[in-house]
Amino acid sequence: MGSKAQPAGKTWWEQQRTGLSRLIAVLAFLVVALTESRWELHQEPVAIFFFSLGLALAAVGAAGRIWCSFFISGRKDGQLVSEGPYSISRNPLYVFSCIGLLGVGLTTETLTYPLLFLAIFGLYYPGIMGREERRLEELFGEAYRQYRQRVPRFWPRLELYSEPTSWSSNPRLFRRHIMSDIWFIWIAAIIELMEGFRSAGMLPHLLELW
Repeated sequence: MGSKAQPAGKTWWEQQRTGLSRLIAVLAFLVVALTESRWELHQEPVAIFFFSLGLALAAVGAAGRIWCSFFISGRKDGQLVSEGPYSISRNPLYVFSCIGLLGVGLTTETLTYPLLFLAIFGLYYPGIMGREERRLEELFGEAYRQYRQRVPRFWPRLELYSEPTSWSSNPRLFRRHIMSDIWFIWIAAIIELMEGFRSAGMLPHLLELW
């Protein structure tokens, strides 16, 4: 178990992160809705492989975020959590978000979208992580500095993994987090639905991408 502290105010970026992510998702949907996969048109087995791999990665991303939410629910600002997924990465939620985002990109059956989504992630989220880390250092002081020295910022180090014999979680917050953590699966399903609409001639396609 980690140290306890009083919550500190979040930065503007942290407060607006969910809204900005949703805006990006809506814009991505609009573009994807008008895009056809050249792999599907010319190399259907490759397109099927991309979709299957993407769906698997989206599921891993969703399951990983649920795992993180179980450990963090009700403790986000009041306690420094360093067990479970937080014992191998300081930002496991973002690790699994990256995996899920890559999966969503691959369900478009292109290489263009996963590369684009990873580029957006790489440009946007490091700054968010840096601001969150500064706030956590203000909250937890030396305890967080020791944690930062021991645990990598992003890429997990599996040999560091530790978990308690028991762990309590806020069920109301955890249930709410589950609904937001599975959005990768919903998006993958919607992308496949839009592809069906395009195949039926109900949606135009303005772009063909590899």
